[in-house]
Amino acid sequence: MPTHEYREIPFNYTSASDAQIVSFLFGAPTWSVLEKLRERRVTGRSARLLLRFMGDMFMLRRNPFLFQQLVDSGRRRRELIALVRRDLAIVERNGQGQPLVRDLIEQCRRYLDGVVRDLGGARWQRLRVRRGLGAVIGEENVTFDPFALVSHATDATDWRLCLPLAVARPDREADVAPLLAAIGRLGLRAIPRGAGTGLTGGAVPLADDCVMVNTERLDRIRGVAERDFELEDGRRVTAAVMELEAGVITEVAMAEASRRGLVFATDPTSAWACTVGGNLAENAGGKSAVLWGTAIDNVLSFRLALSTGATCRVERVAHPLRKIQPGDVVRFSVTTSDGSLDRVIALRGDEIRKPNLWKDITNKALKGVPGLQKEGTDGVITSAEFVLHRAYPEALTACLEFFGESMEEAARVILEISQEFPNRGEEALQALEHFDEEYVRAIDYRTKAPKDERPKAVLLIDMVAHTAEQLARGRDRLAALLEPYPETHVFFARDAAEAARFWADRKKLGAIAKRTNAFKLNEDIVLPLTALAEFARYIVDFNIAEDRHNQLACVERAREAATRATPADGEWLAQKLPAALARCDRAVAELTAATAEDLRRQRPLRRLRRDLSSLFAGYEALQAAIERGIDEERERLIVIATHMHAGDGNVHVNIPVFSNDREMMRRATHAADVIMEHAVALGGVVSGEHGIGITKLKHL
Repeated sequence: MPTHEYREIPFNYTSASDAQIVSFLFGAPTWSVLEKLRERRVTGRSARLLLRFMGDMFMLRRNPFLFQQLVDSGRRRRELIALVRRDLAIVERNGQGQPLVRDLIEQCRRYLDGVVRDLGGARWQRLRVRRGLGAVIGEENVTFDPFALVSHATDATDWRLCLPLAVARPDREADVAPLLAAIGRLGLRAIPRGAGTGLTGGAVPLADDCVMVNTERLDRIRGVAERDFELEDGRRVTAAVMELEAGVITEVAMAEASRRGLVFATDPTSAWACTVGGNLAENAGGKSAVLWGTAIDNVLSFRLALSTGATCRVERVAHPLRKIQPGDVVRFSVTTSDGSLDRVIALRGDEIRKPNLWKDITNKALKGVPGLQKEGTDGVITSAEFVLHRAYPEALTACLEFFGESMEEAARVILEISQEFPNRGEEALQALEHFDEEYVRAIDYRTKAPKDERPKAVLLIDMVAHTAEQLARGRDRLAALLEPYPETHVFFARDAAEAARFWADRKKLGAIAKRTNAFKLNEDIVLPLTALAEFARYIVDFNIAEDRHNQLACVERAREAATRATPADGEWLAQKLPAALARCDRAVAELTAATAEDLRRQRPLRRLRRDLSSLFAGYEALQAAIERGIDEERERLIVIATHMHAGDGNVHVNIPVFSNDREMMRRATHAADVIMEHAVALGGVVSGEHGIGITKLKHL
């Protein structure tokens, strides 16, 4: 059995193989020793005891509730250690002095000694940490509760490696910098965390001695005030600015702005949960980015707490109250905690984002601008000021449904709409949100066009204007633009209630992962709008190839079930086996030559099911085994679904997957890898607003 498939460690409900777990706990050389010993097995008892030991140690690393029980109960701790030492002694005795076994047992004992020290010293270590950090933020704001630890061990990726040592929740902005300094004095690492909605593992602890600095209690909106600004043409205008702390939920900030007839423009899909500090740390965007840009376009200033205990303030110089354009020169001033100017950093618009891309965070450095899109690696953002925009008094929502055999027309329409409405005129596009055929199926979308088929894709548009006449003109321009496209049907919402119903479909997109218990790989890329058609073709072809691969695997599962049948299952089965194998061979040939429509309707696979069911009529157990195998394999189908902020080319690539299915995870990860490569080949970048974190480092 290949190393990556080998799996005997008990209590392992993850997608990690034994090789990954052993290498993580003990190092890669230990796994090599285990592989050599595996080849010499006789009864396997020693191997089972050794792997049980490793499973116990793995559980202690992953389960803070179990760890806490052993910290609290000396009796349980002694019983477990005694049992483990007995098992290691049995393995050593059975090894009869073999050097490999002796060295391996010695390494296991050293690891166990470390665990014993950790369990025995946990109370003292926690007391030390509680006192050191509690002196800054109050001991009640430092927690080691197992629930807090396990909930801070991952973010929205569900990517887990280590448990944090503690969770610190400062409730005053002034305490964050001293808290970071205190963490450093204790020899620990600090990881900033807002709401944990990140999709690249940026808030996942990668070592055992991490303190999670949770900013959720920095949740005050300090106010909205008018400020004077001088625009590029020399005009002086006033605009509203919101000052707020980093832990404010984005949706709360949006609601506060809306109550005043204003717009807080940074609106990622996770606005209901994510925080404004996280938005700046990731340079998040959202559906309004097509009009107003991402966090970097809308922030006026922010404060950053540094690990040294110092702070700094970063401010946009001469904010033009609009989205950054490629030819702009963008300046940020950085002042120290005593108010003295440290430096001014100038960036061209095409250094912030690559030309032809309206979202791009792959230039992480930004010439040294602190905090912004740094994902918490150089400090903790504690508060910020955002420019607010006047809400347009007139708005119109349109829904476009695209039909036909391909996405060619849809891609051309999106490009033409973006060119027709460059958001520098009286009518503007506030949102262009697209979702593809996979989402149409997943959310059971109700087709509006008088067609007996589902659309290939759907595009939702919010158009805004200053007057009703301008809005009517924009509607007419959009309708005229669509006239040459017979496969595109447009529907305009008649009122706000119908507009809300149109957008309700966009909020259902999480249904794409209902097959996999709501888990999916959620990647994002950014493409030039001119490359959307090519990318759509690539995704369609990729999904067809994956469906073919999966249905061929279903045939092999059916073949395996048939060949595993024994005489005990029925004395006449052996005579039926050649016919069953011939039917499987025919299904392979049919699937190899099948069209996309044949695959979508599973015609060859359905035919195989019927043939085998008829052939094995009366052999219920075998029929059930064949059906079960095919159904299980179909559940492992890799499907790539895309939705995008269409106006800026930010494509979200979602791959539903079972996180504890190693083969499915491996194939899904490979799919993400090749998609990233293709995006770059098309002139795009590997991230637009999700960040880099730990999951995308390899793509840089």
